[in-house]
Amino acid sequence: MKLTVSAFMLLICTAALLSTTEGRPKSQQLSCRCPRMHSEPAIPANKVLSLRVIPAGPICKNENIIATMKKGQVCLDPTKDWVISLNEEIKKRNLKSQP
Repeated sequence: MKLTVSAFMLLICTAALLSTTEGRPKSQQLSCRCPRMHSEPAIPANKVLSLRVIPAGPICKNENIIATMKKGQVCLDPTKDWVISLNEEIKKRNLKSQP
């Protein structure tokens, strides 16, 4: 009888633990990828290897633009005119490089 009660309690505790963690998003998905953005000075297009644009959504209300350069990555302010121009220039460059 004691074994059955112990097994039942173990089952209840396991179910309670699983119900609190199941379906919970990972903590890194709960914030914007770009908490701080680079706005000045403008980065020349020849320094940028690629741009990654992450649209605004329920997790982050702001569009995120991540520039990859030889020395690393930097988040760019999508509201700046030079960032918009840079994005267009990188898109054109990528289209030319495709067969």
